[in-house]
Amino acid sequence: MTLSSPNRMIWCYFKALRRQVHDIMNLQIELVQKEDVATCVFLAITVIEAFVNIFFRIVVSEQQFNGHEQRVLKDLSCRKGLDNKIRKWPEDILGRSIDWTCGIGKEFMDLKDLRNSLMHFTSSHSKLEINGIHIHGLSDTSIFDALSAEKAVTALAVAEGVIAEILRIRGYPEEEVKHGLHLWTGKVPC
Repeated sequence: MTLSSPNRMIWCYFKALRRQVHDIMNLQIELVQKEDVATCVFLAITVIEAFVNIFFRIVVSEQQFNGHEQRVLKDLSCRKGLDNKIRKWPEDILGRSIDWTCGIGKEFMDLKDLRNSLMHFTSSHSKLEINGIHIHGLSDTSIFDALSAEKAVTALAVAEGVIAEILRIRGYPEEEVKHGLHLWTGKVPC
């Protein structure tokens, strides 16, 4: 068994995400860039889920929130999905939720939808006819082909933004949010 501080895995995931975003900016081969952008999207959602799991596990160990501990432990043990946890835990435990209709909440939902489109990709099994030649079974890969370096930068910003918003909901004063981001993500305050 290796025991570590609760933020260790979040730091490691963010270091990997930041490294990938940095490297993507220098890639000259478009297909390789798209491949790496897709992994940034996956990793950004993964780091948000890992943070939510760990952060709320810590929150419910505090006296004022320990009435929610069994629920969080149960949700974690039966592997409730991120959507369920991120929508319900902040409001049920902390009394406030992220606004999912605008700002960082909407950006997160858009990123999660992109991740789901990429991760749960299935063939459209399309047909194409060119000069009498019929090709059957093609896949519409538009979602992948639309990926750009900017989407990797956005994925990183959304991951940091969601965590900052959860810290605000937890009660961090605005001037402390940047220090909370440093604690949880390794982002050095400006």
